[in-house]
Amino acid sequence: MHVYLREEPIELEMKEVEAEGLVSDDSGLIPMAFFAQGNDRPSFRAFLPPETVNILHQVITGPVRLGLMAEEPEDPSQEIQAMVGLTIPVEALPEGMVPNEIEDAEPSLEPWQQGGEAWQSDSWKGDDDDEDTPRTILLAFAPLVRIARRRPDDFAEELADLLESALAGSTKPSLEARVDRMLGL
Repeated sequence: MHVYLREEPIELEMKEVEAEGLVSDDSGLIPMAFFAQGNDRPSFRAFLPPETVNILHQVITGPVRLGLMAEEPEDPSQEIQAMVGLTIPVEALPEGMVPNEIEDAEPSLEPWQQGGEAWQSDSWKGDDDDEDTPRTILLAFAPLVRIARRRPDDFAEELADLLESALAGSTKPSLEARVDRMLGL
């Protein structure tokens, strides 16, 4: 699994939209569109359960950091199926949302950090940066698909380009993109 985290936070607005017949009324899913930086075209679209919509309303209160995770297809001609997510510091998660394994986790130490002088050199000072960096999770909320790769030789660059294209509002819903591909457009 590859993960790309965007450095700069962005303004993200979420709105409920029409389902356009893509999901039945009794499914319980809410069709949502996410608009980045005030764009009039949505960057992401998703059908979400009400609980996820509530959590997103709680955590999208200002600029947010986004990430993208995807598995690289074996064949570069295959489409990329990714998930967009918010990076959230664990301490900023809404009440009751911190997974038990995060609460109970002891920080794992490398052999040279566990004590014993054999792993340390005279110049070793330890790494205090890890203690200053907050633990985060990636809360995935919307699928993102790229039908044809633009950078088949560099998957990290491909993910960065995919996320930036979506943020600019220049992506199509996956169904529309697949129909265009089938028609040769």
